[in-house]
Amino acid sequence: MGVSTPENRVAPPVVRRRRGVPSRGAAVAATGPVAAGGGGPGTDPIVRSLFAPAPGSIYLDTATYGLPPRPTVEVMERALRAWQSGQANWIEDWDRPSDRCRADFASLIGTAASTIAYIPAASVGAGVVATSIRAGDEVVVPIDEFTSTLYPLLVAAARGAVIREVRFEDLADAIRPGTRLVAFSLVQMQTGKTADLAAICARARENGAEVFVDATQAVPFVPIADLLPSIDYLVCAGYKHLLSPRGTGYFYVRSDRWLVLEATNANWRAADQPFDRYFGGPLSLAASAARFDVSRAWHPWLGASESLRLLASWKDSDLFPAVRRLADRLADGVGMPRPGSSLVCVPAGDTARAREALTRAGIKASVRGDSVRFAPHVYNTEADIDRAIEVMQPFL
Repeated sequence: MGVSTPENRVAPPVVRRRRGVPSRGAAVAATGPVAAGGGGPGTDPIVRSLFAPAPGSIYLDTATYGLPPRPTVEVMERALRAWQSGQANWIEDWDRPSDRCRADFASLIGTAASTIAYIPAASVGAGVVATSIRAGDEVVVPIDEFTSTLYPLLVAAARGAVIREVRFEDLADAIRPGTRLVAFSLVQMQTGKTADLAAICARARENGAEVFVDATQAVPFVPIADLLPSIDYLVCAGYKHLLSPRGTGYFYVRSDRWLVLEATNANWRAADQPFDRYFGGPLSLAASAARFDVSRAWHPWLGASESLRLLASWKDSDLFPAVRRLADRLADGVGMPRPGSSLVCVPAGDTARAREALTRAGIKASVRGDSVRFAPHVYNTEADIDRAIEVMQPFL
């Protein structure tokens, strides 16, 4: 029974389309009625072969968890068999293969691999940043910020930090002289709204404030590369739009913050030579953002290495823009503004009945507050979107 190693892994199929060239049958975004479609990224035979949603189902719930590509499932199944048999080499078969995730995630967001750390959840990165907040420091956050970002800051409030909550739309204007940090989700998971990142970064720069971004619901569909030099810290969980197992995530730390931010989770995997010494001092952390690494859960990260490799290979194709077009198509069909991301949260008069109707139609989505949240990915098609629009019509 084999185990995937860097030498014997078979690269997954790669789909490459030129940007600006629509996929077969791709919709041209427009306001008003949407013509029935038969295209979308999920119609590509190579893409379709990589995923296995239940027959007859339409999965539009990637904002809750993404579907794993076939190579991800296969490498994890092999790892489980090797674990069961006791024949695996934990370093070469399970730990080191995920080293490539650092460069692949960096490629997705447009930065150097040296700025990326491995974390098991977005809240871990938020917690590291929150420990740097002192009594009297002012932190600006949205009123309805996700608790994994908010709670570590509220812990800082218990030691005297000032947490100022403002409307999501007012984040940039709320930054003022004396603001230490502004922390927020780039795309809100409960509304689908996208923050004005350029305005926030500009205002923070003017006032000397640091910027913390949770990009979990944004990457890889919202471009951020041009603004990364103005972002101090960014976290992204892997189990949603990065199609990876839960327990994987990424922590971007700008290079000028490496020695300023305290590595409160220092551990053997954060060392400069992690496999050379396991016992005793002195402290010898990596000279990059790897100093913030958390020791990896082997099997989830092994799966992530396959998912990230695939996503990174699609970065310059038309697949990610095609997913954005699916979200635009859905927004157009239900009479909502286009979201600027892949999330579309549709207000419904009776969310319970709407969810029942979607379930009967074989459509998987989520209810958040008074809205039904849809989140397509590369495995979806225009026909999937059109069916969701049709089912939602009675509840608009």
